[in-house]
Amino acid sequence: MRDTRHDVVGDRRALLLGAGVVCALFAVGAAAQTAWVYGQVLPDGPGAPFLDRLLANAVAVVVDLVVLVALRTEVRRRAWERGSALLVAAVVAAGARVAVQLAVGVHEPAATREVLVELVSGLLAAGAANVLGLALLTSRQRLRRQVLATAASRTQIRLALDALQHEEVRVRREVAEGLHGSLQQRLVIVTARVQALADRLSDGPATPADVAELRAVARTLEQAREGDVREMSRMLYPEGLEVGMVPAVRSLLGRLPASIATRLVVADPVRRLDDPASPALSRSERLLAVRIVEEGVTNALRHGGAGSLEVTLGLERGGLRLTVRDDGVGLDPERAAEPSGTARLGDRLELVGGSLELRPGSPGGAVLTAWLPVTADAEDGVTAGVTAAGR
Repeated sequence: MRDTRHDVVGDRRALLLGAGVVCALFAVGAAAQTAWVYGQVLPDGPGAPFLDRLLANAVAVVVDLVVLVALRTEVRRRAWERGSALLVAAVVAAGARVAVQLAVGVHEPAATREVLVELVSGLLAAGAANVLGLALLTSRQRLRRQVLATAASRTQIRLALDALQHEEVRVRREVAEGLHGSLQQRLVIVTARVQALADRLSDGPATPADVAELRAVARTLEQAREGDVREMSRMLYPEGLEVGMVPAVRSLLGRLPASIATRLVVADPVRRLDDPASPALSRSERLLAVRIVEEGVTNALRHGGAGSLEVTLGLERGGLRLTVRDDGVGLDPERAAEPSGTARLGDRLELVGGSLELRPGSPGGAVLTAWLPVTADAEDGVTAGVTAAGR
């Protein structure tokens, strides 16, 4: 995440404030102390007026801050770059301080020892001031990153809640349509047939036709239970999910018509991860994985006219890699550009750090590929040994 211009200006102020305050204190304190030492303790030493020393120190402070700004220390990211900038600024400031001292007569050019002491003391003072300024700058940048991370986390949570609410509304709508549509129609027809049968029985004993009618009503009720009610139950919670992800996917493929050839390929690490005796996948991870396979199967049958399907479950980069291949007519570019369940599912995966891709197959059909991160300690990559089940 790149810093804005406002952030850079604020960082520069923090750096200059920290370094400038310490340098200014050193400038005044060192000038006063040195003038007093030379004037009182060593009256015969190379004394110099206080203002001359203060001038030299003030020039050093200004030079140090100017060099820090010129080197753009506040935008450096690598530690060695920042350290180099601080060192260069301290060296230049110490050199400027000694140069001004020599220019105004604080020291004679021949006083090598005194000049060297002034150079080292100025270098240490400027270096310490720069380090403090860098600490203030780093603290400010760290605080800003924490604020941005908190804001991003809140945004992520809000998006996740929106996606969950959207999914809940979608499921509720489909269940309501199923109840109001096929199930209600079946029940209305059954009620009418039962009422008609009751009217006939009220006029006399039951006939073989009445018995046949009762059996037909029973078959209709069984179809409603097996078809509509059970299908809506699966819509809310896939069958076999409590046992594991692999059994739920196998149950999903097993409900397809016998004319659709299916093949389920499961990597051995996935079977170990989804072992019903000690499941490592959370319920939400299993549910999302099954929804991905459902979406691939639905697309293949509803839009692709597929005659065969292959579902592959593997591990890759510490997450589940799910692939659904079909031999249908392939992708329709116009339909692919429209909002769809696949796009919504891709948004859900992005919220948890995953990805989803729908692309044309080779030589034909379509391939839906998804990667879902898991919280379990999954192995990286897929081992060579896999077990397959087909029909």
